[in-house]
Amino acid sequence: MSDRFFARPVIAGLLALVGMSPGCDKSPAGPTPPAALTVTAVSPNSGFTVTAISPSVGMIGEEVWVTGTGFERGATVTLDGVAAFVRNVGAPGPQGTVIVASAPVHAAGTVDVVVTNPAGQSGTLTGGFTFVPVEVFSLVSLTTSSSLVTSGGQLTLSWVAPRGRGCNGGGDWLALYRVGDPDTTGAANGDSDLWFVHLCGATSGTSTLKAPPQPGQYEFRYMVGDFSVARSNPVTVSASTSPLI
Repeated sequence: MSDRFFARPVIAGLLALVGMSPGCDKSPAGPTPPAALTVTAVSPNSGFTVTAISPSVGMIGEEVWVTGTGFERGATVTLDGVAAFVRNVGAPGPQGTVIVASAPVHAAGTVDVVVTNPAGQSGTLTGGFTFVPVEVFSLVSLTTSSSLVTSGGQLTLSWVAPRGRGCNGGGDWLALYRVGDPDTTGAANGDSDLWFVHLCGATSGTSTLKAPPQPGQYEFRYMVGDFSVARSNPVTVSASTSPLI
Protein backbone atom coordinates (compact mmCIF):
# COMPACT_ATOMS: atom_id res chain seq x y z
CA MET A 1 0.00 0.00 0.00
CA SER A 2 1.34 3.41 -0.87
CA ASP A 3 2.05 6.06 1.74
CA ARG A 4 -0.58 8.30 0.05
CA PHE A 5 -3.46 5.91 0.81
CA PHE A 6 -2.19 5.16 4.31
CA ALA A 7 -2.02 8.87 5.31
CA ARG A 8 -5.68 9.60 4.44
CA PRO A 9 -7.33 7.51 7.26
CA VAL A 10 -4.72 8.73 9.75
CA ILE A 11 -5.47 12.39 9.00
CA ALA A 12 -9.23 11.73 9.16
CA GLY A 13 -8.80 10.13 12.58
CA LEU A 14 -6.84 13.11 13.89
CA LEU A 15 -9.48 15.56 12.65
CA ALA A 16 -12.19 13.57 14.43
CA LEU A 17 -10.23 13.75 17.69
CA VAL A 18 -10.05 17.57 17.59
CA GLY A 19 -13.69 18.02 16.46
CA MET A 20 -13.00 19.37 12.98
CA SER A 21 -14.19 18.28 9.59
CA PRO A 22 -11.94 17.89 6.62
CA GLY A 23 -11.45 21.18 4.81
CA CYS A 24 -12.10 23.37 7.91
CA ASP A 25 -9.14 25.49 8.89
CA LYS A 26 -10.66 27.17 11.97
CA SER A 27 -10.07 26.20 15.55
CA PRO A 28 -13.18 25.21 17.59
CA ALA A 29 -12.10 27.69 20.24
CA GLY A 30 -13.86 30.66 18.52
CA PRO A 31 -15.37 33.79 20.23
CA THR A 32 -17.98 33.14 22.93
CA PRO A 33 -21.53 34.04 21.74
CA PRO A 34 -22.95 37.15 23.53
CA ALA A 35 -25.42 36.61 26.31
CA ALA A 36 -29.09 37.05 25.36
CA LEU A 37 -30.22 40.71 25.66
CA THR A 38 -32.88 41.48 28.25
CA VAL A 39 -35.51 43.89 26.85
CA THR A 40 -37.79 45.71 29.28
CA ALA A 41 -41.15 46.60 27.75
CA VAL A 42 -42.10 50.26 28.19
CA SER A 43 -45.80 51.08 28.38
CA PRO A 44 -46.91 53.34 25.50
CA ASN A 45 -48.69 55.44 28.13
CA SER A 46 -45.61 55.82 30.33
CA GLY A 47 -45.64 59.34 31.81
CA PHE A 48 -49.10 60.05 30.37
CA THR A 49 -52.07 60.68 32.66
CA VAL A 50 -55.46 62.42 32.54
CA THR A 51 -56.36 63.52 36.03
CA ALA A 52 -59.20 66.09 35.98
CA ILE A 53 -61.56 68.28 33.97
CA SER A 54 -62.92 71.63 35.14
CA PRO A 55 -65.76 72.41 35.15
CA SER A 56 -67.15 68.89 35.15
CA VAL A 57 -70.71 70.05 34.39
CA GLY A 58 -71.69 72.42 31.59
CA MET A 59 -73.37 73.21 28.30
CA ILE A 60 -72.23 72.72 24.75
CA GLY A 61 -69.48 75.19 23.99
CA GLU A 62 -68.42 75.21 27.65
CA GLU A 63 -64.75 76.05 28.04
CA VAL A 64 -63.14 73.16 29.89
CA TRP A 65 -59.64 72.70 31.28
CA VAL A 66 -58.36 69.12 31.09
CA THR A 67 -55.41 68.48 33.40
CA GLY A 68 -52.84 65.70 33.26
CA THR A 69 -49.25 64.92 32.37
CA GLY A 70 -47.46 64.14 29.14
CA PHE A 71 -49.83 66.03 26.82
CA GLU A 72 -48.20 66.97 23.53
CA ARG A 73 -48.94 69.67 20.97
CA GLY A 74 -51.63 68.31 18.66
CA ALA A 75 -53.36 66.29 21.40
CA THR A 76 -57.09 65.72 20.85
CA VAL A 77 -59.97 65.66 23.32
CA THR A 78 -63.21 63.77 22.83
CA LEU A 79 -66.34 63.65 24.98
CA ASP A 80 -68.28 60.45 24.38
CA GLY A 81 -66.31 60.06 21.17
CA VAL A 82 -67.25 63.53 19.87
CA ALA A 83 -64.27 65.78 19.19
CA ALA A 84 -63.99 68.94 21.27
CA PHE A 85 -62.47 72.10 19.80
CA VAL A 86 -58.97 72.29 21.33
CA ARG A 87 -57.93 75.91 21.82
CA ASN A 88 -54.57 75.38 23.47
CA VAL A 89 -52.25 72.72 24.87
CA GLY A 90 -50.45 74.59 27.65
CA ALA A 91 -46.97 74.16 29.05
CA PRO A 92 -46.51 71.94 32.14
CA GLY A 93 -47.25 73.66 35.45
CA PRO A 94 -47.62 72.75 39.14
CA GLN A 95 -50.77 70.76 38.40
CA GLY A 96 -49.49 69.18 35.18
CA THR A 97 -50.24 70.03 31.57
CA VAL A 98 -53.55 71.77 30.77
CA ILE A 99 -55.58 71.49 27.58
CA VAL A 100 -58.17 74.24 27.03
CA ALA A 101 -61.07 73.07 24.86
CA SER A 102 -64.74 73.75 24.10
CA ALA A 103 -67.32 71.03 24.79
CA PRO A 104 -68.94 69.84 21.54
CA VAL A 105 -72.63 69.57 20.69
CA HIS A 106 -74.09 66.66 22.66
CA ALA A 107 -77.32 65.59 24.32
CA ALA A 108 -77.71 65.82 28.09
CA GLY A 109 -75.93 63.20 30.15
CA THR A 110 -72.64 62.07 31.69
CA VAL A 111 -69.85 61.05 29.31
CA ASP A 112 -66.25 59.87 29.26
CA VAL A 113 -63.45 62.31 28.47
CA VAL A 114 -60.57 60.95 26.39
CA VAL A 115 -57.26 62.69 25.60
CA THR A 116 -55.06 61.26 22.83
CA ASN A 117 -51.54 62.35 21.88
CA PRO A 118 -50.39 62.36 18.24
CA ALA A 119 -48.05 59.47 19.14
CA GLY A 120 -51.00 57.37 20.30
CA GLN A 121 -50.90 57.66 24.10
CA SER A 122 -54.43 57.87 25.43
CA GLY A 123 -56.12 58.36 28.77
CA THR A 124 -59.74 58.37 29.91
CA LEU A 125 -61.71 60.11 32.65
CA THR A 126 -64.68 57.77 33.02
CA GLY A 127 -67.87 59.81 33.53
CA GLY A 128 -65.73 62.95 33.65
CA PHE A 129 -68.19 65.47 32.18
CA THR A 130 -71.95 65.98 32.42
CA PHE A 131 -73.83 67.94 29.76
CA VAL A 132 -76.63 70.22 30.97
CA PRO A 133 -80.05 69.40 29.42
CA VAL A 134 -80.52 71.12 26.08
CA GLU A 135 -83.95 72.35 27.19
CA VAL A 136 -82.25 75.08 29.20
CA PHE A 137 -81.49 76.91 25.95
CA SER A 138 -85.18 77.51 25.31
CA LEU A 139 -85.09 79.91 28.28
CA VAL A 140 -82.79 82.32 26.42
CA SER A 141 -84.76 85.31 25.13
CA LEU A 142 -83.48 87.79 22.52
CA THR A 143 -85.72 90.76 21.70
CA THR A 144 -84.93 93.46 19.14
CA SER A 145 -86.37 96.97 19.11
CA SER A 146 -87.46 96.62 15.49
CA SER A 147 -87.67 94.08 12.71
CA LEU A 148 -86.92 96.78 10.11
CA VAL A 149 -84.20 99.40 10.27
CA THR A 150 -82.22 101.45 7.77
CA SER A 151 -78.47 100.90 7.40
CA GLY A 152 -76.61 102.82 10.10
CA GLY A 153 -79.81 103.30 12.11
CA GLN A 154 -80.10 102.53 15.82
CA LEU A 155 -80.91 98.99 16.86
CA THR A 156 -81.51 97.79 20.41
CA LEU A 157 -81.24 94.23 21.70
CA SER A 158 -82.61 93.06 25.05
CA TRP A 159 -81.78 89.61 26.36
CA VAL A 160 -82.45 87.25 29.26
CA ALA A 161 -80.60 83.98 29.93
CA PRO A 162 -81.00 81.24 32.57
CA ARG A 163 -77.49 81.65 33.92
CA GLY A 164 -74.27 83.41 33.12
CA ARG A 165 -70.73 82.17 33.15
CA GLY A 166 -67.75 84.14 34.36
CA CYS A 167 -65.32 86.05 32.18
CA ASN A 168 -62.87 83.19 31.79
CA GLY A 169 -62.48 83.26 28.03
CA GLY A 170 -65.20 85.91 27.86
CA GLY A 171 -68.00 83.69 29.14
CA ASP A 172 -71.19 83.63 27.09
CA TRP A 173 -71.56 86.31 24.45
CA LEU A 174 -73.93 87.91 21.95
CA ALA A 175 -73.15 88.49 18.28
CA LEU A 176 -74.78 89.82 15.12
CA TYR A 177 -74.77 87.61 12.03
CA ARG A 178 -76.20 87.61 8.55
CA VAL A 179 -79.08 85.14 8.38
CA GLY A 180 -77.74 81.88 6.99
CA ASP A 181 -74.11 82.40 7.98
CA PRO A 182 -72.52 79.59 10.05
CA ASP A 183 -71.54 80.25 13.66
CA THR A 184 -67.88 80.15 12.62
CA THR A 185 -67.60 82.46 9.66
CA GLY A 186 -63.85 82.72 9.28
CA ALA A 187 -63.93 86.34 10.42
CA ALA A 188 -60.93 87.87 12.18
CA ASN A 189 -62.24 86.76 15.58
CA GLY A 190 -63.35 83.38 14.21
CA ASP A 191 -67.04 84.16 14.47
CA SER A 192 -68.62 87.55 13.70
CA ASP A 193 -66.94 90.84 12.86
CA LEU A 194 -70.26 92.69 12.57
CA TRP A 195 -70.83 93.18 16.31
CA PHE A 196 -70.35 91.18 19.49
CA VAL A 197 -70.24 91.66 23.25
CA HIS A 198 -69.10 89.35 26.07
CA LEU A 199 -71.56 88.97 28.95
CA CYS A 200 -69.11 88.07 31.75
CA GLY A 201 -71.65 86.24 33.90
CA ALA A 202 -74.64 88.58 33.48
CA THR A 203 -78.04 86.93 33.00
CA SER A 204 -79.84 89.88 31.39
CA GLY A 205 -79.11 93.19 29.75
CA THR A 206 -79.66 95.64 26.89
CA SER A 207 -77.27 96.68 24.12
CA THR A 208 -77.61 99.48 21.58
CA LEU A 209 -75.71 99.49 18.31
CA LYS A 210 -75.78 100.81 14.76
CA ALA A 211 -77.31 98.60 12.10
CA PRO A 212 -74.83 97.23 9.53
CA PRO A 213 -74.20 99.43 6.47
CA GLN A 214 -74.97 96.61 4.06
CA PRO A 215 -78.68 95.92 3.41
CA GLY A 216 -79.89 92.41 4.12
CA GLN A 217 -81.34 90.17 6.80
CA TYR A 218 -79.54 89.84 10.11
CA GLU A 219 -80.06 88.10 13.45
CA PHE A 220 -78.59 88.16 16.94
CA ARG A 221 -77.26 84.93 18.40
CA TYR A 222 -76.61 83.93 21.98
CA MET A 223 -73.26 82.17 21.88
CA VAL A 224 -71.91 79.56 24.29
CA GLY A 225 -68.31 79.17 23.26
CA ASP A 226 -68.33 78.60 19.51
CA PHE A 227 -71.97 77.55 19.24
CA SER A 228 -75.23 79.52 19.08
CA VAL A 229 -77.95 78.26 21.43
CA ALA A 230 -80.62 80.88 20.68
CA ARG A 231 -81.38 83.35 17.89
CA SER A 232 -83.52 86.46 17.57
CA ASN A 233 -86.16 87.02 14.93
CA PRO A 234 -84.66 88.29 11.67
CA VAL A 235 -84.02 92.02 11.36
CA THR A 236 -84.20 93.50 7.86
CA VAL A 237 -81.71 96.28 7.15
CA SER A 238 -82.74 98.47 4.22
CA ALA A 239 -80.58 100.90 2.27
CA SER A 240 -80.38 104.38 3.77
CA THR A 241 -82.22 107.11 1.87
CA SER A 242 -79.81 109.78 3.09
CA PRO A 243 -77.92 111.44 0.20
CA LEU A 244 -74.24 110.52 -0.07
CA ILE A 245 -71.87 113.35 0.91
